[in-house]
Amino acid sequence: MAVSNSLVAGARSPRIDEPVSATDLRDAMRHWVTGVTVITTAWRDEMTGLVSNSFTSVSLEPALVSWCIDLRSSSLELWRGTDNFAVHVLDDTQAHLVARFAQKGGDKFAGLNWRRGVCGSPLLAAPPLALECEVWARYQGGDHLIVVGRVISATRPESFAPLTNHALYR
Repeated sequence: MAVSNSLVAGARSPRIDEPVSATDLRDAMRHWVTGVTVITTAWRDEMTGLVSNSFTSVSLEPALVSWCIDLRSSSLELWRGTDNFAVHVLDDTQAHLVARFAQKGGDKFAGLNWRRGVCGSPLLAAPPLALECEVWARYQGGDHLIVVGRVISATRPESFAPLTNHALYR
């Protein structure tokens, strides 16, 4: 098992000037169970969507959520400009959407049933759990942009079996 020096029992103490590598952090974080989301937006005449597992709640009053996007993303300028987004928390029957929304470029909505939500974001048809949001704030966090949204509308199921990142790595 490959282990970062800072995680090995009995290893020398890590030094601040020797940070954990991006690969080590990514490999470690794969063990943290998270849900899988598709986040969509529309801005001007463009629509886009992406897969994110950085989604989390931030505040109850006001109702705020956040997620992160890589600063190297080909759709970054659209995410910097938009005032809306929708978070679709995928259930265990929707793994097929991951490859579609993880791809770079292309029309990710081709052949999908969707409708425009109350904030303008594309909403996938019959999402089990969806939050429609207006952008509240954006912050740079290292090599990612942190997007915070105020939740305007929530669609909740009676029962729900979330798709997790562990299910994707099987």
